[in-house]
Amino acid sequence: MGKVAETIRARRSIKQTIEEPISKQFVHSLIETASFAPFHSKLEPWEVYVVESPAQKEKYVEAVVRATCEKPEEAHKIRESTIKKIGKAPITLIITSKITSDAKKDFEAIAATSAFIQNLQLLGWEENIGMIWRTNKYIFNPTFQEVLGIKPDEKIIGTLHLTKFVEVPKAKARRELASYVHEL
Repeated sequence: MGKVAETIRARRSIKQTIEEPISKQFVHSLIETASFAPFHSKLEPWEVYVVESPAQKEKYVEAVVRATCEKPEEAHKIRESTIKKIGKAPITLIITSKITSDAKKDFEAIAATSAFIQNLQLLGWEENIGMIWRTNKYIFNPTFQEVLGIKPDEKIIGTLHLTKFVEVPKAKARRELASYVHEL
């Protein structure tokens, strides 16, 4: 088995973050290489927003609170929970895809952006950078996007919380090949 196949089989979602810094320049090099994902249009459809500084993290937390808080008394609990989830991650990336309201083009853009995200996860894994790709409910709330200043013609595909890792979770069981490969 080749190195790519080994990396695909070894990669895991890393939920436990550690506060050890990750160089932004290093993350930029991962992003640049990940951009070699296939895409169907003339333009790469993905955009990447970096959340690293305390001010950026606070803006992210505020966006979550405003997008999810239905009652004022819930704000503190939501804020604390969000800080725990993203506070330790040295870098969080918000990945979006350009949306045109053309169903075919939008489907292709989201598929290409998903390939970009997978490339990013695999590249990070090879360098002992773990990630978890989250699609929390709040990313679908326009308020979250608005508070962060993300343009309305972009759809958030997910957030990636990056961290160096020490422990690798066990692999989840996979379906048998015969259960999903079919002859027509």
